[in-house]
Amino acid sequence: MAQYQSFPDVEGDSRTLEKLKALSIPDLAGRRFLDVGCNEGFFCGFAKFRGAERVVGIDHSQSYIERARKRFPTCEFFAQPWDHLPEGPYEVILLASALHYADDQNALIRQIMNNLTPDGTLVLELGIASSPTAEWKKISRGIDERLFPSMPMVKGMLSDYAWKWIGPSVLQEGDPVPRHVIHVTRKRPMAYLLMQPPGYGKTTMAEKLFQPAGVRVISGDEILHLVSQGRLPASNGLTHAIRTDYSPFRIDSTVRRMFDEGHGVEFVSLLLGSSQEDFALDTYVPAEHQASVVSLIKSAGFVPVCFEWERAGEALLPMEAAFQAAEDYHSFLQQAQVKGGEAVPSYNKGVQGFVDEVYRLPNRLVVRGWAVDAHGRAPSVLAVRVDGKSYLVRAYERQSRPDVQTHLDLPHPRYGYQVSVPLESNSSAASSEAIEVRAGASEEDLGPPLRFSSIIRTSDDL
Repeated sequence: MAQYQSFPDVEGDSRTLEKLKALSIPDLAGRRFLDVGCNEGFFCGFAKFRGAERVVGIDHSQSYIERARKRFPTCEFFAQPWDHLPEGPYEVILLASALHYADDQNALIRQIMNNLTPDGTLVLELGIASSPTAEWKKISRGIDERLFPSMPMVKGMLSDYAWKWIGPSVLQEGDPVPRHVIHVTRKRPMAYLLMQPPGYGKTTMAEKLFQPAGVRVISGDEILHLVSQGRLPASNGLTHAIRTDYSPFRIDSTVRRMFDEGHGVEFVSLLLGSSQEDFALDTYVPAEHQASVVSLIKSAGFVPVCFEWERAGEALLPMEAAFQAAEDYHSFLQQAQVKGGEAVPSYNKGVQGFVDEVYRLPNRLVVRGWAVDAHGRAPSVLAVRVDGKSYLVRAYERQSRPDVQTHLDLPHPRYGYQVSVPLESNSSAASSEAIEVRAGASEEDLGPPLRFSSIIRTSDDL
């Protein structure tokens, strides 16, 4: 039988080494490799040389297979047609100088692609006929006639896959049409990630770029709202992390707490749902957690595309700072102590308040109640002590308590508070004896511990 592949000890009709260079075969270390139409096994030997875990070659010629087995005894070789490929899947499959022998070239491509791993690559070397239209051209090769596709036909044949033209292959003596190398992979849906902080125009960008293109937009804010309302099922841990201090005006703090408490994986799962279509994600993700989100989305079978841009105009104040500024202004107005045009009597009852509700989340302790500082104002500082650890809180959610206003004859009702502090997983904070809350106008002006008006609730009670 004629010698086709070339080796150092024998020259064949094929410029095999130059072809190997043109193929640009992907990294093979630890991977499985199949050569369809392997001839004497040159490329199988290369795969083994490069550290492939399993190397298989098939050829219809028993003689070539016997030669291949002698040259490369650590590879697997089978004399068989390509109607039934050896059991896979494979990370890399090579089909070189053989597609034109198939009776149904489209069917052979589909069969090979079905034997690839999800991230696998078909290295395809084929002759492409010159024609501006999508057609199969019958080309005489001297010994026979074969059908070769035009480039428009190749594009149609590979339309269900992702592919890249690598470049021309080696032109060998007697080739009736030029050869080309194409790498083919399975298509994967795209995930366009807009994860910038609030106020960067993520929603506007999604509406202008992706919705007109028919790309589904997923809103993280909407998912948070649905979970907070109980309209989207989620675990107790994620639900509590979202509901604690939840407000559509403080999405950034909710998202940060959710990720810090380890609920990022479940949140991403809710965002993705069961869809495998392209989507654009409109949600804030703290910078230190973005890499993990990209990894999760990639492992779900999507190709992540991250968008980053500078915010136009002045940066927004952090939500806590904005809220505190508003409260400071309210306190400033309160200093005038005008009620119905008449001066309000000076407050002289000292620091007062109660802890009305305390409940535990997996990693947080949430405290609700009301307090008045020694000057009759809503306290500027709350000090929470849990298991001997003290937390000084200056930015907290202030709530309306008309009952307190009426009872103490105060100028406004905003003396309620809700605050959350970190909680160790092994914390013994299960009773009021283990928790202390104090309030005041400053750290140096804290009153005595506030009394408790109810028992502590755990996350299981919610």
